[in-house]
Amino acid sequence: MNRLYRHIALVALITLLLTACAAAPEPTSAPPTEPAATEAPAPQDTPTPEPTPTPSEPVEVRIITFGQGFSWPELFGDDGVSETERLKEFEKAEYVDVVIEWGDETAVRQKVATDLAARTGRFCIVLAGSDGGVQTYGSGGLLEPLDEYFTKYPQDYLELDDVYANFLDANRMDGTLYALPYYSFGPGMIYRTDLFEKYGVEPPKTMDELYQVLETLKAGLEADGIDDVYPITMRGAPGEEPSLDLLGFVYAYAGYPAWFEGGPITAEEIKATKAQPIFTSDDFAQGFTAFADILQKYGPPGAATHTWVDMMNLYMQGKAAILMPSAINGYAALTFTDNEVVKNNSDFAPSPVGPSGEFVQSFWTFSLGINADCKNKEAAWKVLTFLTGKESQQAFADRVGWPTVTMKSVMHSPSLVERWGEEEIQLNEDAIVNSNPFYFPYIPELVEFMDRIGTSVSTVIAGEQSAEDALSQLQSWATERMLRAGYYR
Repeated sequence: MNRLYRHIALVALITLLLTACAAAPEPTSAPPTEPAATEAPAPQDTPTPEPTPTPSEPVEVRIITFGQGFSWPELFGDDGVSETERLKEFEKAEYVDVVIEWGDETAVRQKVATDLAARTGRFCIVLAGSDGGVQTYGSGGLLEPLDEYFTKYPQDYLELDDVYANFLDANRMDGTLYALPYYSFGPGMIYRTDLFEKYGVEPPKTMDELYQVLETLKAGLEADGIDDVYPITMRGAPGEEPSLDLLGFVYAYAGYPAWFEGGPITAEEIKATKAQPIFTSDDFAQGFTAFADILQKYGPPGAATHTWVDMMNLYMQGKAAILMPSAINGYAALTFTDNEVVKNNSDFAPSPVGPSGEFVQSFWTFSLGINADCKNKEAAWKVLTFLTGKESQQAFADRVGWPTVTMKSVMHSPSLVERWGEEEIQLNEDAIVNSNPFYFPYIPELVEFMDRIGTSVSTVIAGEQSAEDALSQLQSWATERMLRAGYYR
C-alpha cells in the first residue's frame, strides 16, 4: 500500500475512533488560554505511595513505535530485536519484561489507532507524537494522564526540570501531560556556506530576504550551467507531512494560528466563540501561498511528492543550497552523507521572520504515551521514563550527534558541544525555547486537518489547482467537519 493510501486509511480510522470514543463529542473542555508553562511537581506535598507487591513473574510491557535500529540501539541492538546487557540490567532491576514491536511510521500509527480504539490494552506504551496523536488520543481518554505519576510512582530516570518546557507543553492537551518526548526539534535552516559565499548572499533573517537569496542562488546556478543543484528543498508530499512546515509559514505571516476566527487554539475556545474556519482569509492564504510558491519556483522537480527522506537525500547529495524549516533533516543529511563538500561547508541559521514579526515554525516531538487500557501502568511508567530519561537522551546524543535532544544538560554535553560548537548549540536551544508549540490549534480532529491541509498544498505545488481553489475546498471541508463534530451547537 503506498504512502498516500495509507494516510487515507489512517485518517478514516482516526475519524471512526473519534466517533466511537466520544459519540460525536462535544469539543474537549479546556481553559481559554494557552496551556500553562510546565512546572516541576512537589513530591514533598504528596503522601508516600503504598509499595506495590512484587509479582511472581516479571511484568510484561509491550511497546509499539518506529525507528528500528535507530531508536535505542543501546537497549535493543542495532537490529532492534537483540536485548543488550543494559536492557537486561534494567529489566532485572525493575522486574519487567520489555517487548518492542517495530514498523514504518505510517503502519505504526495505524496499529496504535486500532489498538486504542479496540480498548484491548495490547500495547502499554504507544507512539503518540505532538502532531495529532496527543491531541486525538488525549482528548478521547485513550492515553493515561501522566502528571500525577511523577509523585505517585517516583523514579530516577527522568528529571522534569531538565526537559525543555516547550517539549513537555507540546505533549499536553488541555493542560494535561499525556506523553513524554524522546528526540524532538525546533525550526531552523541548514545551508551551504560555500554556495552562499560564491553567490554573495547571507543567511536570510526575513521572508523578504529569503526570496532575494533564493532568486540570487537560482540566477547564479543557472548562469554557471549547474542544473542539478536547487536553491531550496522542503517537503510537499500529500498527507500530513508538509503541514508541520507549511503551518509554520502561516504562523510567520499571520502572527497567530490562523485557522479559526480570532485565533483560538483549543476546542473549548472555538465552541465558546463559535469561531468559523478562515482558510480562505489572507491571514491563512499568505503563508500557504508562500510555501507553495517557493517550492514551485526554487525547489527541485517533483517537490510535490517529497517527504522528509527526500529533503535529507537531496541535501546530503549536494543538490540543495538550503534545507528548511525542519532543520533536523539537515542534521540527518550531514550525519549520513559521504559528500565531503557538503559535510565541511554547511551551517545552521535561525528560521526567517515573517511579516508579523514571528519566525517560521517547525516543531515536533517523537513522544510516547501509556495506553489508558494498559493492565500494568506502574511497570509501563518505569519503562517510559527509562526510554525518555537522561541516560537514553545522552546515548542518543553520543551516538547520533544531533542537537535535537529534549534535555538542557544533554544539549550542552561535551559530545554535542565538541561536534557543533557552543554557538550552534545555543542557536538550536534558542529555536526550541523561543518556539510556540501551539502554532496550530490543539483540537481532537487535528490528525484529519493536518492530512487535509498537507494534501491541499501538495496539489498546488504540483500545479493541479490554484491556491485559491485549494483553499476554497479546504474551507468547505473544514466547515462541514466542525459542524459534524458539534462545535457550533
